[in-house]
Amino acid sequence: MDRGGSARNTFLTVMGHDRDRFRVGLVYGRSTERSEADMAQLAVDLHALRQAGVVLFEVPCLVREISLLQDARATLALWRVFRCKRPDIVHTHTSKAGALGRVAAWLSGVPVVIHTPHGHIFYGYYGRVMSGIIRLVERTLARVTGRIITLTDRGAQEHVQYRIAAPDKFVTIPSGIVLSMFRSIQADPAVKRKELGLPTEGPVIGTVGRLVPIKGHEWLLKAAPRVLAEFPHATFVFLGEGPLLGQLQQLASGLGISSHVMFMGTRQDVPECLAAFDVFAFPSLNEGMGRALIEAMAVGLPAVATRVGGIPDVVADGETGLLVPARDEAALADALLKLLRDPARRQAYGQAARRSMDERFDVSAMVRAIDRLYDVVWHEKHPSAD
Repeated sequence: MDRGGSARNTFLTVMGHDRDRFRVGLVYGRSTERSEADMAQLAVDLHALRQAGVVLFEVPCLVREISLLQDARATLALWRVFRCKRPDIVHTHTSKAGALGRVAAWLSGVPVVIHTPHGHIFYGYYGRVMSGIIRLVERTLARVTGRIITLTDRGAQEHVQYRIAAPDKFVTIPSGIVLSMFRSIQADPAVKRKELGLPTEGPVIGTVGRLVPIKGHEWLLKAAPRVLAEFPHATFVFLGEGPLLGQLQQLASGLGISSHVMFMGTRQDVPECLAAFDVFAFPSLNEGMGRALIEAMAVGLPAVATRVGGIPDVVADGETGLLVPARDEAALADALLKLLRDPARRQAYGQAARRSMDERFDVSAMVRAIDRLYDVVWHEKHPSAD
């Protein structure tokens, strides 16, 4: 339950389930990277869940980091919850919680297990040996999983490519956002820039995401000097918090671009902030789909993003944005410059991006698709059930 896209997806899913058909519980851990803003948002989310009738189970030892002792304790705690409550369906989210949750569900005899990895950690996170072990674990767990939900078709293809399971094990359901919230933004870019303390002149290149290595922020900073050589009044804005903040600030200082870089932390007004950007940059090294990416495109921003994970299923290269290789600051700078030099192209891509964010990406469509999947897999296990 942090501020990441997978947590928001899970929260919206749980809140949206049809209460006439499902009794819903949420088992969750807490992020160890907790700011005051994170704690405040968590309190708001938990209150909303309780008000919606969701039964909550906190497992403090369920954490993001790998720890044999903590993971064993978390698995035991999950097993106890499942043995006590006897759920018909367990739906796990993210790789770490998904591994422990599926083991606990299997040990406790849960009839139906669904898993949403929200991407994968087959590359970009760990070295070759650890990545190989992770793939082996995922292949084993896939055998006790009714369906695996990927956020894009490309995500399913990568799972099949790494021999996690056969194609029929996968279902694509995009991560939903409250589409109307982003489409209806009426913020005046000039007013918002002034409020944020951004320069009134020059283009603004923005990105949104946790400040962690997999998001590739260092490559955006490394691309910045080439952009600034041609657009000296440009500003690079980073929305989000994370353990790399100090390191990224040092990198910006070392590159001599600190005066052109703003780290704004976590904000409650992300849609309005997006409206103040000219281009959205998304330099991830691995990404299931990119929730921040679809939010930016829904606002009408052209994107420059990396060709990794499910991103190519979201950004149509040369239509709604430009795709570049990961870890390539030269290609990233070239793509940004191509859009900054051509306002007409930038506007056309932004309009096309906005149109491409159709109802498939709305949270209500996501929840309905997940509800239908529960029915399908349940009846596969219980063909004679009503």
